[in-house]
Amino acid sequence: MYRRGEIYRPKEKKSTHPIWRGIGCIMIVLILAMSYFGAVLLVDANQVHGWVPVAAEIQGGPSFFGAWAADLYAELLVALLLAIIAFSFFVIGYSLIYKTSIPKDEIDY
Repeated sequence: MYRRGEIYRPKEKKSTHPIWRGIGCIMIVLILAMSYFGAVLLVDANQVHGWVPVAAEIQGGPSFFGAWAADLYAELLVALLLAIIAFSFFVIGYSLIYKTSIPKDEIDY
């Protein structure tokens, strides 16, 4: 119990390469921008075709933007839903790729 011997030092885990942090930051900005522009297209198409009835509370936008943001609240709500869907696909895809690409002896359960 009190004898000297080898000192156990846990293996250092490999940290994430800095380039992946930059790619993640770019992906966040890209997904949010694509979600907003997709939401603008979907809201405009919904006005033309009438696919989904839109509540009166989210039809419109702040008055200080004028006609530029006539359906801003609906666009932001749809953009949030599209962003959640896009991030979900990336998380599921990343987890599948990570699980299949890592060697079995390095998996920590």
